[in-house]
Amino acid sequence: MDNGNDHALQDAVRTATALKYGISGPIAAADLVWQQKKNIGMILGSTAFLLILPVLFLCMLPSFIFGSFQLTTAWNDNAVMMQNIQRYRTAVWSAIDEVHDDLLQELMDRTAEGEEIVIMDDFNYSSVDTTSILCQYCVEKGTDEISVEDIQQIIHAHSNDLFEYAKPLDNTYEIRFLGDADYFADHIFKLTEEQKELAEMYASNLELFLHGSRFGSVSAQVSDDVLKYGTLVEKYAQKYGISHFVDVINAVMMAESGGRVPDVMQASECPYNTKYPNEPNGITDPEYSIEVGIHYLADCLKGAGCSAPTQTEKLSLALQGYNYGNGYISWAIENYGGYTEANAQEFSRMMQKKLGWSGYGNPKYVSDVFKYLVFSGNGIWGSPFVGKNWNSAVSSEFGWRTDPLNGSKAFHEGLDIAYPTGSQINAVSGGVVTSVVFSKTGYGHHIRVDCGDGVTVLYAHCSDIFVTKGQSVAAGQVIAEVGATGRVTGAHLHLGVLVNGEEVNPREYISQ
Repeated sequence: MDNGNDHALQDAVRTATALKYGISGPIAAADLVWQQKKNIGMILGSTAFLLILPVLFLCMLPSFIFGSFQLTTAWNDNAVMMQNIQRYRTAVWSAIDEVHDDLLQELMDRTAEGEEIVIMDDFNYSSVDTTSILCQYCVEKGTDEISVEDIQQIIHAHSNDLFEYAKPLDNTYEIRFLGDADYFADHIFKLTEEQKELAEMYASNLELFLHGSRFGSVSAQVSDDVLKYGTLVEKYAQKYGISHFVDVINAVMMAESGGRVPDVMQASECPYNTKYPNEPNGITDPEYSIEVGIHYLADCLKGAGCSAPTQTEKLSLALQGYNYGNGYISWAIENYGGYTEANAQEFSRMMQKKLGWSGYGNPKYVSDVFKYLVFSGNGIWGSPFVGKNWNSAVSSEFGWRTDPLNGSKAFHEGLDIAYPTGSQINAVSGGVVTSVVFSKTGYGHHIRVDCGDGVTVLYAHCSDIFVTKGQSVAAGQVIAEVGATGRVTGAHLHLGVLVNGEEVNPREYISQ
């Protein structure tokens, strides 16, 4: 009799052989893998599959990371891949930023001499999901013939569609960016639903490739009582697709029980517990507790959009959701855009009132888990104000805050350091200047420096800038002066650090 799994394995191995001998490039390879996705899914647990998994994983990355497909060394050279990623991301951002600058100039040209206008404009680097756009581009092309020039030409060809503006008042313009990932998929690349699914898979695998390799790491400091469950943790982390969160799982177990009771993950009240009483410490089998807890944590990570342990904001949301359940994650996103300890307190009070209980969950759960985790970035950089105690001048931290201009809740994507106009700003790390923008809106006069490995530093609201686009700078070099340009209430430096386009807390990188 024929065995379905054997045929699936044979097809998958033939796919891997095609990848190794005679494919036309990663896009063609990914198409082969995509066609075999059902067969591959059937043999995920097989030993033979482990032999071809690294090749298959590479093939399921978007093709722009490989650059020129004659450059076969790229397949085994992370440095080449990282350079290609940054090159394409910079190309997309630069093209859209040029369209934005053209629109600003158009509005300024319409202004009569001496007339004062107000431009309401929140467009910035984080507005552009370069990863998703590039992955959609790879899918739409359907070949290996992609290029920086081509994607930039596509963006410029649709320049009239990426922004719109309104004039709610005579002297006020309001600009809105339309070019999110959904817009590109539906109106520019015009992808089918299957193509969208493939592009999302590319983006997900790219996030795993980046955050799982070179962009920081997370380790857990836990007891031997927790570590003795290591084999079971790895088993169920793999089963539920969160193998790269093993240290986080260990930290959760440490916070929940220290590994000292049978219900090690305190998972008896999770919805996946169908064997034991749904009451505290109801589970008496440690392995079952681990499986149920990891299954639920995987759901929380997915709900929070957390694909890597280094995404601390999303990880915080997922962890508080693990503790609270009852829709906390969707509630926090809908009402606040994410997790804060303040909204965790609010949710606890709300549930106490709703259920008539004297307490609900642990509003400080994230801190209780994080104290067992060690987050390491890409190294400590220099000071933005050499010779000064700049910590004493920080006026706004990274994270959720009340917007000082309109009073609404908003996420602050960097550190604000208040010094008088004209104070010298030092580069915190060496790199290449990718953009120098002089603007009366948003970040005002600002600089972006590519520090390599997908890391970009933003210096915003400057009064004067001493570097040019394409120039190399060294750590400690004076590159600008503090100002109050753009959307501000006073003179300060807005310092931002982005890893692959995602804002991270600058305090994880810069010297104290």
